[in-house]
Amino acid sequence: MDSGSNAAPNPAEQSVGNAQVSPDGPGRSDRDQTVRWLAAILSLTAAAIHFGYAPHHLSDDWAHGWFFMVIAAYQCLFAVLIVARPRRWVWASAIVVNAGIIATWLVSRTVGLPFGPEELRSESFSAPDIVSSVIAGVIIVLSIVALSFPAVLQRQSQDRVSLRFAAFAIGTVAVVLGALMLTPTYTSAHEAAGHGHSETTSLDGTTPCELSGPPASPGQVALDAEGHSHRGPSPQVVLTQAEREQLIAQQELARTVVAKYPTVADAEAGGYRKSTEFVPCIGAHYTNPRLTFGFNPARPSELLFDGTSPNSKIVGLSYLVFSLGGAPDGFAGGNDIWHQHNSNGGLCQKGGVIVGAEAMSEDDCKALGGKKIALDNVWMLHDWIVPGWECSWGVFAGECPELGGRTGGTAWDEPAPGSAGAQLTAAK
Repeated sequence: MDSGSNAAPNPAEQSVGNAQVSPDGPGRSDRDQTVRWLAAILSLTAAAIHFGYAPHHLSDDWAHGWFFMVIAAYQCLFAVLIVARPRRWVWASAIVVNAGIIATWLVSRTVGLPFGPEELRSESFSAPDIVSSVIAGVIIVLSIVALSFPAVLQRQSQDRVSLRFAAFAIGTVAVVLGALMLTPTYTSAHEAAGHGHSETTSLDGTTPCELSGPPASPGQVALDAEGHSHRGPSPQVVLTQAEREQLIAQQELARTVVAKYPTVADAEAGGYRKSTEFVPCIGAHYTNPRLTFGFNPARPSELLFDGTSPNSKIVGLSYLVFSLGGAPDGFAGGNDIWHQHNSNGGLCQKGGVIVGAEAMSEDDCKALGGKKIALDNVWMLHDWIVPGWECSWGVFAGECPELGGRTGGTAWDEPAPGSAGAQLTAAK
């Protein structure tokens, strides 16, 4: 009889399929360790992004800011636990939490969150949130693999070099992208639109626009690098010489419109029709639908006035453009940030005139005889070039701080009762 036939096999030489099982027990195979360390590195990278932007959001809204803080803290804790004390519940928690992060992100970028400063406003997709969400998705995949195929992870890999190189490459890409998201290219633009809340004479609560009340629509205020809306100065980027010269030529064309239509009566004679009552910060809009199919500096589809009477004066231009696949090409440079009015089902329209903002419910809109319409492929850009109305928040700002007044009235009326301006007057 063969003396070796009853000998106990060496665990290190056991094989399942073509891969050896780790002789050191669960959690010690190179596959298992590689997956856990990769998940930890990815989680720490996502945590760094969330921690990096948390202070900006804390200044803007405590709930928004603390959401970032709590998520980042969890991601750090997960990284420690999955390396030091890996358990099935740790992997399960990663699936639940990261799925929640991605779901919250998708809602905020599609229909808008039902609360917070961005209430019911669909924000723009941007590099920092895309990177952190993709990382969260990869962590979910790793967690599902760890929970669904534990036996596979306990087998030793036959090609350790390739396995570790792949994990190293993925981890390196994630870390580099995460670091880029924290550079001034993204964070400074984020702060420029109001997240940093540095002191500025342009946003101090005393401008006519601010005293008139809150923004009539989330779409009209400034957007930062992440697509978040914030009342105040528009972020500005430096233009090249060629861009500056092209912008000068374009604005010279735009100024010819100001001279051509100085009053509402002139605008109506030229084919423009009232599409909104006077609204503080943005003026009364008069629209020519025939000019909405394409951008032309000399042919703005909307003119903005300080009231709606025939002799009301022009205060600005607005380019309303129908554009499939995103914002149209507009003025030279990167400071012409286009906006939309499509959150919460869009604006309430009746007979071609806006009778309710995006915050208005569908039932309230119907009670006025109107209909909520989401302008998904319609983009707007204000251009404040009228002499005397060169708005200090930027030539392309969504709102003009110098333009106050009362909704349905004029720029020269006292603020409506209950507004900041009315309360200030009453306190004197």
